[in-house]
Amino acid sequence: MSGSPRTRDPSDARPGISPVDIADHNSRTTLGLIRRFGPLTRQELSRRLGLTEPAIAGIVQRLASAGLVAGRKRASATRYAALEFALCPDAAFSLGISVAAQGGEIIVIDLSCSIRARVGFTDIDEVGEAVGGIRHAASGKLVGCGVALAPGASFDHRVLKDCIGEMVGPLYVLDDSDAAVGAERTLGIGDPDGGLVTILIDDTVRAGLLIGGRPFRGIHGLAGQIGNMRSGVDGATLNEVATLPSLEHHLAAQSASVDAWTVVAARHLHEAVLTISGFIAPGAILIGGSLPDDILASVISCMVREREEKIRDLVIAPWIPVVQPATHPKDGVVLGAALRPFNETLFPV
Repeated sequence: MSGSPRTRDPSDARPGISPVDIADHNSRTTLGLIRRFGPLTRQELSRRLGLTEPAIAGIVQRLASAGLVAGRKRASATRYAALEFALCPDAAFSLGISVAAQGGEIIVIDLSCSIRARVGFTDIDEVGEAVGGIRHAASGKLVGCGVALAPGASFDHRVLKDCIGEMVGPLYVLDDSDAAVGAERTLGIGDPDGGLVTILIDDTVRAGLLIGGRPFRGIHGLAGQIGNMRSGVDGATLNEVATLPSLEHHLAAQSASVDAWTVVAARHLHEAVLTISGFIAPGAILIGGSLPDDILASVISCMVREREEKIRDLVIAPWIPVVQPATHPKDGVVLGAALRPFNETLFPV
């Protein structure tokens, strides 16, 4: 797209930040602000970016020339109606694929990050056909495809590339926990002071960590793999007592109740939260995954009560954040996958 945010030419060997870098940063940040807050005027963008209005005029003109934003008169009761700039949703599209052991799903999102289409699959060999069936929903430029992998997912890059060929453009692969925390940062609460933790609960329990605006995986890439943590008086792991399979096993037992499972799962998860908070002190901790909505709400409610009781007993510090549900508990992973191509090309990183 002529005039769209650009990547610095690798042949440009000049040290420091070039004018191309500055223009790219300003364009990405402007698009990110409009996506997050809705249509904004030059004056509003000027305040948020700390740039002069003439500078903003140049930025939005470039974005408008690229077809990424469009200006319109803001509805007003006064005689003067300011010109505001909004995203053009059909200007660009992205695909997101989540892959788990039992299959996965594919979505198409537009530039405003709204889901335009969705399709599921049960085997990796079905991905090519599924992509072909959903590709029509991307009526404009398709910037790429993000693939989020769950632990234990059977995946071969070559197989996927063979399945989808040239249909999707650049392919970006990431762990599902990183995808979930990225979706929360872009489409949820943002990047609070201290960082962000998202906990995923399905076949296993794991966490995505965002520190200083960047995903944190540790030296060996194992940070956030909390499912094998042992806690509680029974010394059970989170994978044993706080996963979807453990819930199903519990409910299959005679006279077993959801409440009993919820209390045990919440207690073990709360201890994991205390451990995480003691080391990185995140600004927010959120939980998502595949638990039924009502059960997820009950688990979080139990964790909040556990926190309040321990604070009264002076067992934990009151600055440890209250656990809350993820903004997109079920869709966070696949949305995070679909966002990756946009983050690589158009949105702020």
